[in-house]
Amino acid sequence: MPLYHYKGVDARGVSRSGEMQAENKSEVTNHLSQQGFLPVTIEEKGVLEKSNRFGHLAQIFSEKKVGAMDTILIARHLSVILKAGLGLTEALDIVAKDSKNPTVKKILEEAKSVMERGESLSVAFSDHPHTFSPVFVGLIKAGERSGTLDSTLESLSNQLLRDYDLKKRVQMAMIYPAILLIGSAGVIILLMTFVLPRMVKAFGGIRNELPAITKFFIALSEALSKNPWLTVIVFLSIIFGFWLLFVRSLAGRRFILRILGRLPVSSDLMQKMALARFSRTFRNLLLGGTSAIDAIEISAKTIGNPTYQDDLLRISSELKRGSNLSAAFLARPNLYPSLFSSLALVGERTGTLEKSMESIGAFYEDEVDRVLKNSVSLIEPFLILIMGVVVAFVAIAVLLPIFRLTKSLIR
Repeated sequence: MPLYHYKGVDARGVSRSGEMQAENKSEVTNHLSQQGFLPVTIEEKGVLEKSNRFGHLAQIFSEKKVGAMDTILIARHLSVILKAGLGLTEALDIVAKDSKNPTVKKILEEAKSVMERGESLSVAFSDHPHTFSPVFVGLIKAGERSGTLDSTLESLSNQLLRDYDLKKRVQMAMIYPAILLIGSAGVIILLMTFVLPRMVKAFGGIRNELPAITKFFIALSEALSKNPWLTVIVFLSIIFGFWLLFVRSLAGRRFILRILGRLPVSSDLMQKMALARFSRTFRNLLLGGTSAIDAIEISAKTIGNPTYQDDLLRISSELKRGSNLSAAFLARPNLYPSLFSSLALVGERTGTLEKSMESIGAFYEDEVDRVLKNSVSLIEPFLILIMGVVVAFVAIAVLLPIFRLTKSLIR
């Protein structure tokens, strides 16, 4: 991804410069415009070569490691200190000194320096897009405009904590299926590398007369057991390559999410997670004074679902042309269920859209829990069945020639 060096100026004549990784110059221009800056110069500084196999790996290990809980604590601690009556720069200094994460400490110290030069907190945090999401920066900017930064930071920390808990619940629900998969793989590897090689010696004289399924597993076993270390290295390389190319990269994540979005159980779960996250984020942005169009665009960037992200950006374009928000939702029943659209319509008509979004968010968070429990209960027997089928095939491959040999001896 290219690295751009930019310089901009705001309406007061205050200049600002920095560096940003982006797909193109338009993305940098949009980033500056959202912060209230007019781009003066945008120059490409360097490119992370895609052809370099280790470039992406080096980028990963050089990234700033700031976890979700770190950003939650930043928002919560700043809120508590501001409510106590201390100034913002002093609050940043206190949180930086108390932080045990050196990266967080450095970011907060840099933010304090930026604020001492006359910039706002939202501008200071926007210089670290890998740490602070557009929602984080957008809510802080809204709190600064309305003069309620302390309560905005508290609401922000609560929202981030709900998102964190939602992700953790999904991860915890996947632990048992993952253990079953690992156990299945362990059993299969044990049979292929330990049991079958010894069976080959016993059937050495009648190898040509063995059943086709036995010959297949023997050939596979010999390939795996010929060089065990190479087999392990190749297996781990495949896993690491999958993680690097698909899990860590944006294009890979979008590809995986699109596939999951087409599967029966996972598509329902992903839809409810997306609606829950959007409702909470959209509601908090509206409460902070952000316009509906800006709130939709900011929420779309952090929803974590490519299908909904693209559609919400289309809805934003429709709103700019004078369309109605609830009508846009009603026109897409496959993405926004009737409950979601109906509550949005009621909230829009009565002027209580924020409350409607809060109710929608709470409902779909409960739905996520329900779907997770049902999904795990369905996945468990399915994985056990797969493991049983695989082990049964291996067992048949081992036992079938024994039965044939026994039968021939009896005759």
